[in-house]
Amino acid sequence: MNNLSTMMKEIQGYLSPAIIDSAQRCSDRLLAALPDRQQLENNRVLLAYGGGKDSSYMVAYVRYIQGIIWQQRGATFRLRVSTNRHAAMNDSVMENINRVYQSLAMHDDPLAECLVVDGLQIRPFARHLPMPEAVRQQNRNDVLMNGHRFRADARSTFCNACNLSMVNSFGLAADYDGGVDVIITGDSPQEQAAYVAWARHLSRLFDAPVADKSRGFSGFLQTLDGVAERYFTDINGADQLTPAHRITHQLARDPLFFNIYQDTAYEAGAHWALLSEFMRFRFDELMFSFSESDCGNPTLMAHLRGLRAETLLQRNYAEGIREYVRFALGLMVKKDFPPQLIDEMAARYQDDAAIQRQRQRAATFAVEAFDLSEDQLICMIYSPFLAHGQQLNHWLTRQQIALDEAAIRDLLDQRSEDNALAQQLTQLSGMTLTQMRHCWQSNPVSSLLDGKSADPLSRVLRFDPHKAVIQVNHGELNDTVTEVISGR
Repeated sequence: MNNLSTMMKEIQGYLSPAIIDSAQRCSDRLLAALPDRQQLENNRVLLAYGGGKDSSYMVAYVRYIQGIIWQQRGATFRLRVSTNRHAAMNDSVMENINRVYQSLAMHDDPLAECLVVDGLQIRPFARHLPMPEAVRQQNRNDVLMNGHRFRADARSTFCNACNLSMVNSFGLAADYDGGVDVIITGDSPQEQAAYVAWARHLSRLFDAPVADKSRGFSGFLQTLDGVAERYFTDINGADQLTPAHRITHQLARDPLFFNIYQDTAYEAGAHWALLSEFMRFRFDELMFSFSESDCGNPTLMAHLRGLRAETLLQRNYAEGIREYVRFALGLMVKKDFPPQLIDEMAARYQDDAAIQRQRQRAATFAVEAFDLSEDQLICMIYSPFLAHGQQLNHWLTRQQIALDEAAIRDLLDQRSEDNALAQQLTQLSGMTLTQMRHCWQSNPVSSLLDGKSADPLSRVLRFDPHKAVIQVNHGELNDTVTEVISGR
């Protein structure tokens, strides 16, 4: 017996007439799209769930549609919900997800399947499911290698590898235990078309094979697998490529896409009571981080901006933070965040004392999530090992690091094997000797300000939409310089 009857009674009072009407229309469309309309329970529908405010509403909306069909037909589809987990999601995200599942009566319901993807591992959701240490280490390596190669650009450091991992989790969840028939998305048809165009554009940039269009979602995944293979080979070196860097694309069956974009509004304010009262969603101090409500990385992006101002630009930490806050609050406005949440975020950085508290919080989180110290983040900002040590002297001098530059050059050029020096550099950078040597042989990625480049990584950075060009003071030059700022 399923739990839909109880859930439908309890949720009804939290839904506006407009939401109820749109859900009814959406259920009719979904019913018509299901491949087996005679035996509805034979249809398996997949929904990705990040654990944030918008995706929590999506889960509630689709669960409600599942209930509408059950009430009208006496049978309904099976719903699979999958969460891709990473190191920047703390326990409060799992707590929110658990409360949402409890509120929607999804635990122990044969018509609901709740999954967690950790790297290449996919398991049933459990409130205190430990994250594999291998996944945390993979995420740490991705942050380090992307961070150094992109010279601590915020989005590239934290999002590039994570975005490809998210695509892989789609493939894993769509293939798991016999596969799914339908994937539900909140993206508009135009956005879906843009994703396909983006995948094909990346494949051309990286000279990766493009799958036949007739292969549908499997082909989309296959195309991005070729991109991921070449991207991570460039970032890490061919000998450091792991199965976790690839994208699952051989699916048990090829699912259809069904979008609910036109059926419901995404602004949290439009369904605040459903979110905060019925599902008991809570905005954690770390996971609610600028335009994200399920990821602490934007707090680290702001922290990097502050450290950059303090070290590389010879200004002060608070100036860099205020630059990021202005930029990121603008993103929140564009994403239709409720005014009270924008005000709450602004208050966290309202004065120097508040900024200092946030600095400590960010530093603690960097260690907890990625085992990265402040010195190691500062090293990433200088990216001293790239291009045969182009910024090595600058880093050593400015940070007053008492190491022999010539000895470092000999070590990273493989003219020596000084284990003690290698350990000191690992302590300062967080990187292994192999990783430092790969950076030594690699060029920095050109930014928007460096002019056009044929390098695929530079093109990826250039076309990232969440960035702005700003004017900042440079303390050492005693002049104004132009910089690119990016973030979430």
